[in-house]
This record gives sequence, structure tokens and C-alpha cells, in this order.
Amino acid sequence: MNPDSSDEMVDHMVDFFDRIAPVYDTWAGGQHGRVASRLVDLAAPAKNEQVLDVGTGTGLVAHLVGPRVNPGLVIGIDLSSNMLSIARSRMAKNIQFVGMAAENLVFRPATFDLVTMGEALAYFADPTTALEEANRVLRPGGRLAVSCQRRSLSTRAQDLFFQGLVPLARRHYLSLPRYSSERARFGEPEVLPQLLSAAGFEMTRLTEMVTGGRANGAREWTELMAGAGPLPNTLIRALGPRYRSELEAEVELAMASLGDPDDAFRYHHSYVVAVATKR
Repeated sequence: MNPDSSDEMVDHMVDFFDRIAPVYDTWAGGQHGRVASRLVDLAAPAKNEQVLDVGTGTGLVAHLVGPRVNPGLVIGIDLSSNMLSIARSRMAKNIQFVGMAAENLVFRPATFDLVTMGEALAYFADPTTALEEANRVLRPGGRLAVSCQRRSLSTRAQDLFFQGLVPLARRHYLSLPRYSSERARFGEPEVLPQLLSAAGFEMTRLTEMVTGGRANGAREWTELMAGAGPLPNTLIRALGPRYRSELEAEVELAMASLGDPDDAFRYHHSYVVAVATKR
């Protein structure tokens, strides 16, 4: 069985997003909102357009697109019921939110003018099929706008932390489903265009953005990292008070090992944002 398409992995992802839904919009100083705004600006939605937001989450992208296309329609889809509940709580007249998988869109071919995927591609059960489905439901010349995290630009502090996650899991006898490592490269400027081209798209715009900051100590750092992905979230939340304190002590030592105090607890979240047209 392909581990990327297993039901266990999908359930793990949905559980992660259900857990972080209440803090998703405020995480890292509102980082997700900044990425959503950049994506929408580049996608340039226009009045009367029909838009599908795939992996809509709390609806950050959809709610930015809605006023721009009004009276056109925006449909946001996701598998996380908690994320969708938050998205619906801010619903506008021309925005609808539906529980649906990116790989199994129920829409007819050539339905939409624009499909958006904000920070979602690497989390889909089958990214290739999701892109092909986006192509299918787009009208001729329709646009796809995608944002992906560029993980290669993480700071030394982030690299050190994530390198310790698998040994941490083994130490606490935790066995967690994981996607293949190739997904970590989806946000590389030389990789994303290849993925889009293989799915029938022609790149028209590619840009990068970087957000970041610095945590104030190990407790704030581990709280921040708990929102960075399913693996760190599950591990950190599984630790009781004693082991959490031990982890924070290890984090302090690891940060001190970096040598330069300016490197300690510093994080970058870098993104590639692409717009492509259906061939």
C-alpha cells in the first residue's frame, strides 16, 4: 500500500487540523493570514468569477476572495470539521463551505475560473490527483493559485529541533504515520513548477515570501513548534508535565549549542506562491 494514500494517514492529518483549528488563524502572529493575503493578491480574483478554494481550512483565502468576485461564488472545501465550523462562522452571502476531499471533487468539468490551494498541497492524501482534479474543474484558460512552504529555508534552530523529533518519538514509544520525505520539497522553486506542469498547467507567476520571528524561551518555542505540523504536534501534546519539562530543558541546551545567541529560538517560515493557467 502507498503510505501517502492510507486511511490512517488521512485520519492523522484531519485529527491534527481539528486540534489546531481554534488557534490556526493566530498562530505565529497571524502568519497563515499573511500567506493567504499574498496568495489572493497574486491570483487576482475578478468580479463574477466562480472560485474553488481547496483545503480551505478556516476559510482565510475564501473570505478574502469573496468580496472580490461578488456576485460570483466561492466554494471552500476541507475534510476538517472543526476548521469548517470556524470558516462557516464568518460566512458571507457568496461563500459556501463543504466537506470534500481534494482528490474526489463532485463538480462538473470546466466549472470554475479559479482554483486556490493555500498551504494545502503537501497535506493532501494524493497531491498528484488533487492537481489533476483542479485542472479538470477549471474552465479553459482558468487559473490555479498555490502556496507551499519552502522548508529548505528553515533556520538552524528549526533544523535542530526537527532533527530531534524522530528520536523523541522512539524514546517515548510513539509510532506515528508520516508522509514521504519528498513532500518537504514541494515548496522549492524548481519543484513546484514541475508538479503543476505534470498536471496540465502552465506557470505564469512564481514568487517567494518569508515570515519569521523569535520565541522567548523553550516553552514558547515548543508551543510554536506544536503548530508546525502533525508530527511535532502529536509528540508535544502526548508528553505529560514531567516529560514536557525534560523536553524544554533539552531545547534550551540545543539552542545554547548553536553558539550565536541571535540564532537561538529564531524561526523562518518561507513560502513559494505560484499562479498557473490550465493548458
